[in-house]
Amino acid sequence: MKITRLTVSLLATTLIPLSASANCATEQTLCEARCSIEHFADKAARLGCESRCMAERAACSTSAGAQKALEIGKQAWRDTGAFVEGFTEDDEDR
Repeated sequence: MKITRLTVSLLATTLIPLSASANCATEQTLCEARCSIEHFADKAARLGCESRCMAERAACSTSAGAQKALEIGKQAWRDTGAFVEGFTEDDEDR
């Protein structure tokens, strides 16, 4: 069971939808631009703000990956159910 969870987790991280990934990247770019404007003269404040942008990007990417993992898990569950149904079906039922 642990191997299955690990496999699904690894698949999810590699299969993050490109649109979700692009959206996260765009949001980070906009956030960093706001930081540069709002904290133009204060480098420390700008770096702190940009760090927040990076953390938000990580959360966004993680959320997108979790959603994809959920979709993959649901499909795997449906496929497993169909397999078991076909495997346990009696010859008389056909």
